[in-house]
Amino acid sequence: MDITWSVAGGTVGVVAGLLLRGTVFRLSVAPGSPDRSACARCAAPVGGRFAVRCAQCGGWYGVPLVLEALTAAVFAVLMWRFGGLPEIAPYAFVGALGVALAVVDIDVQRLPNALTLPLYPGLVALFGLVAVVDGRPGDLMRAMLGGLVLGGCYLALAVASSGRLGGGDVKLAGGLGIALGWLGWPTLLVGALLGFLIMGAVGAVLVAARRVTLQQAISFGPFMLGGALVAVVASS
Repeated sequence: MDITWSVAGGTVGVVAGLLLRGTVFRLSVAPGSPDRSACARCAAPVGGRFAVRCAQCGGWYGVPLVLEALTAAVFAVLMWRFGGLPEIAPYAFVGALGVALAVVDIDVQRLPNALTLPLYPGLVALFGLVAVVDGRPGDLMRAMLGGLVLGGCYLALAVASSGRLGGGDVKLAGGLGIALGWLGWPTLLVGALLGFLIMGAVGAVLVAARRVTLQQAISFGPFMLGGALVAVVASS
């Protein structure tokens, strides 16, 4: 695909990251805690929904530019894969929310409902529009079934693992199943397996480096999202 699409995607990704910064800051709290409502430096109230920096002290909400850079990179890759195709809309949607979810999960080991649940109506609506425009009702049906299958598999794993997989992982799996299922069952299978494989490899390195122990929990959401992204980009 033309590199111009990637450049355009990266530019849009920076804007998307800026728009998500305030939401990510508010949601980066321990499970069960209320959302953040004040600046961590001066305790001034957080601004509007799309706030980036504190209006009183000028401090950034979160680590400066990391969220924007990650979103830009994801958008650039997705535009390289889907530039000029109507599928870019749903995949950009899940890409933006996915980056926000990964950042929150790494920070506080939490996948909040405010970011996982919108995946369902958003992806169904956007893929539904693509299905109407391109005449692909079968792909839409497979995508919805993919969400049910992957979400159901994760629910079974969560029950069997006695809590090592949380409800946020299950909800995220359902949304990713829709995105992966649109591209076919092989892509769904590869995307699901890659999450476990990448986590296993990274976990082994961290244990060997003594950065974590076998008893410590590792945020699984970023690996789920990374595996899905690789499968989507590699699909034909």
